[in-house]
Formats: sequence, structure tokens, C-alpha cells
Amino acid sequence: MPSRTALDQVRAALAAIETELAALEVAKSEAARDQALFNEWRTKYAAATAERERLVALIEVLEAEAAIAEVKAADDTLRKRHADRKAVNVKLAARIKADIAKANAILLALVRDVAQSAVEDAEINAALPDDLERLAPADLIARGRPGLDRQEVKKTRVWLWTTPTGTIIGDQDSVVDLGNGRGRTGEGTYYTRCVAALFDQIEYHPAEQAERPQPLWQMRLPRPDGPGFAFDGTNLSYPDQVIDALAKAERAAKETRERPVEIELRPVPSVEKKVA
Repeated sequence: MPSRTALDQVRAALAAIETELAALEVAKSEAARDQALFNEWRTKYAAATAERERLVALIEVLEAEAAIAEVKAADDTLRKRHADRKAVNVKLAARIKADIAKANAILLALVRDVAQSAVEDAEINAALPDDLERLAPADLIARGRPGLDRQEVKKTRVWLWTTPTGTIIGDQDSVVDLGNGRGRTGEGTYYTRCVAALFDQIEYHPAEQAERPQPLWQMRLPRPDGPGFAFDGTNLSYPDQVIDALAKAERAAKETRERPVEIELRPVPSVEKKVA
């Protein structure tokens, strides 16, 4: 199989022959002055021309062989990648089944506990006396975000230019200081008188409202061994619904899927028709 290195070597040889032929063309006029020199020149020129023709033909052959070799190498590489990926996908498929089954076992148990806890929270909260605070759901405690009051970070006092009515000038750098706390901004008759005023510049974290998380049970858990979902709580709003859905999902997981059987009727040619 030809290599790109061999092809490069032949191209280099062709370039050298082209250089030699060019030199011979230059020497032709001088060689023509003497019969012996011209015969020698003609022999060299013929040999170089023949060698150039051979090298050009060889390059065409090597290029074609190299192209075929590259196509084969690319095909071999693709086939190896295909075989490797096929083996990896088989292992990954087994891992998908195993890991989803493990994750579902954990999450389904968690969803069941959260739903049962919510049911009991509601029963207790409905019967609370005035001296007991309502129970916060475990899901809210774990995933909720409490409200935050405004919090001052830093306060500094700064002088700013304002209009005589107290409006802060937007471009403070445009104000020309006239002294004694007075200034002006603008050109010609279109100007605004300015007054320096003292302000408290306060940096603070703004207040944030409390956020309730979406109920934990409103999730979808994929089946580990087929299409569809082992549990789908996206449309469930109440814990009682969740408990019922979990029971249905548990029963469905134990059911054996049987392939449907259908009947098709095809006309059969009679014996007479076959004989005829």
C-alpha cells in the first residue's frame, strides 16, 4: 500500500527533473554550437523528458492507490468505532436499567413518605388548638425558600447636583461648579441652575418574598425496562391522589405484558382453480 511519504518523494523527484529540464533548456543554445556537445545535451534532455513522463505517470498511480487506501482506512476506522460503540451501548443499556431501577426505588419511597406526611399534616393542622402553630410540610422545610427582609449593606454621604426643586441631575459631570454650592448645566440660554445637596447613598439587599417549591410528587420517573413512566405525578395536586397513583403504579409494575393476538382472514384458492 503506497504511503503519502512515498508520494511526496516522487513529487520531489519530479520537481528536481523539472529543474533539470529548465536548466537544459537554458543550455541548449550553447550546446548547439558543437555537434558533440549537442548530442550529449540531446541525450540528457531525452532521458530527463522520459523520466519526467515516468514520474508523472507514477504520481497518478500512487495518488489513485493512496486515495483507495485512505477510503479503506476510513472505512476500517468507522467499522471499528461502530463495533466499539455497539459493545459500549449494550453495557450502557444494562446500566440504564439498573440505575433507573435503583433511582426509582429511592424516589418512589420518598414520594410515598412525602404524600403520607402531607396527609397527616393536614389532619393535625385541622384539629390544632390556638396555642399550637401549624405544621410546616417536610417538603417545604427541605426545599422552600424563606422570605428575607431588606438588609442594609453600606451607607455613605455624598454631595450631588440637583435642580432647585430637588431633582437629581442625571449627568453630574456636565455641571459647572460656580462656587458656594451653586452650579449650572447646559449651553447658552438653554441651561439649568443647579444646587449641591447632601444625600445618604445606601447599598442594600432588597426584600425577597418567600417561595414555595413545586410539590415533590409532581415528577416523572421513567420506566427502567420500557417506554412510558413508572410514575407520573405532573397532574396530581393532592396527597391522596399521589397515594392512589403510587398503588396503581405498583400494581402495573407487577403485571406481565402479553402481546396482543389478532385474526386475519385470507382467501385460499380452490383445488379446481389450481388444477385449471
